[in-house]
Amino acid sequence: MQLYPYLRLISLLFRGLFAKKKTFNPLEIKTWVFRPGIGDIDVYFEVNNGRHFVFFDLARYDLAIRIGLYNWVRKTKSAFVVAGSSIRYMHRVKPWRKATVKTKLVGMDEHFFYFHQEIWQRNKKCSSALIRTGIRKKGAIPTKKVMQGMNLNIDQFMEEWVDQWATWDDLHRGEK
Repeated sequence: MQLYPYLRLISLLFRGLFAKKKTFNPLEIKTWVFRPGIGDIDVYFEVNNGRHFVFFDLARYDLAIRIGLYNWVRKTKSAFVVAGSSIRYMHRVKPWRKATVKTKLVGMDEHFFYFHQEIWQRNKKCSSALIRTGIRKKGAIPTKKVMQGMNLNIDQFMEEWVDQWATWDDLHRGEK
């Protein structure tokens, strides 16, 4: 059984070697196109719910490669982490049909980046998630340091609904 789509990840990394580094506009929606395969489906002949998170991961890797973040993480021997998420499923994602993950940075605080991601197939939004991510190396690396390391000047910001979610999530983890 295929637990993680390593071939897709290797393909992303390989293509990233030859892609031009793109200027990062934090308000821009980034897209990643894929076709779900037999290893992605469940007994109902649709993409397994957990696989949505894998596709979101891969789309964030694609973004990280294209903006140079992946190289910075490797150079500093740090690691990507997911610190929280919330997902909503709306429509089934069928195998072998082209699908698109749309990714947008919707917030950044001292320690975390917040991404809103959606999977679309045949003009229908199939799932939507808010993902809190960070970069770690013996503890959280401040987002400001990450941005400086990539020569990007992006101030911290947070869309109101993301701030409300982060507050709710922190309260339920007992951190506030």
